[in-house]
Amino acid sequence: MIRTLVMPAMVMLLLLNSCVPPEKLRKETVYFNEGLDTAKLNTYQLVEPVIQKGDLLQISISSRSSSANMLFSQNYTSAPSGAGGANATTTVGGNEYLVDITSGEIKLPLLGIIHADGMTKPELEKEIVKRAGEYLKEDPIVNIRYKNFRVTFHGQVGSPGPVLSTSERLTFLDALAEAGGVAQGGDLKNILIIREQNGKRSMHTVDLTRGDFFQSPNYYLKQNDIVYVQPTKRFLQSTDQTTQRTFQYVSFGLSLINVVVILSTLFR
Repeated sequence: MIRTLVMPAMVMLLLLNSCVPPEKLRKETVYFNEGLDTAKLNTYQLVEPVIQKGDLLQISISSRSSSANMLFSQNYTSAPSGAGGANATTTVGGNEYLVDITSGEIKLPLLGIIHADGMTKPELEKEIVKRAGEYLKEDPIVNIRYKNFRVTFHGQVGSPGPVLSTSERLTFLDALAEAGGVAQGGDLKNILIIREQNGKRSMHTVDLTRGDFFQSPNYYLKQNDIVYVQPTKRFLQSTDQTTQRTFQYVSFGLSLINVVVILSTLFR
């Protein structure tokens, strides 16, 4: 009788060992469950992003003069091979300009070369207005937009891969939603951001279980950020083939022993 009771008890212990207390599970899987201060949500500072090498910028220059508009809206493209492009200026096409990956410069028709790397959009707009003013009687209107603002997600997310945005102010939460959110088994407390800026690589950790993330400098992502959502240790253990195989062997062994004990009791 005692041996018959021992087997179910051992199985129960195994099941209890694999369970997670509800409070611990809530802290690991629920967003912003710690330290959320609603009074601080209204106090935040927007940081103007800095133009970097490799950025693709859409630059439009306009004024009230139609002739001036034609002057700055010409399509300058690289000359075809053998066309002798003495007057051609290399751009991506139309009014899109790639910040040179080596020099950090852009070449604008009539306005010349501008070192854009390290500038903010308002600073670049101011410089373009200054140069275009030499050709116009009134101040031109300059608009600049990023055309290739991109971050990339890896790891335990619904849809790993790049997330593209037409806005340079992309919040971490918006980008994460575009990537399908944190998938089952993803570690909310230790998300890694890999960032390259001004020729330097840095790494930052995000904890989405904490409410003070809204005041974090990583609340807004930067151009070309790489985000890695790593799996939790519990998820790795549950998916590990060796662990699964061991659990299967143990379960089979316990079942076999239990059957033997019951049969020996019946035929005693």
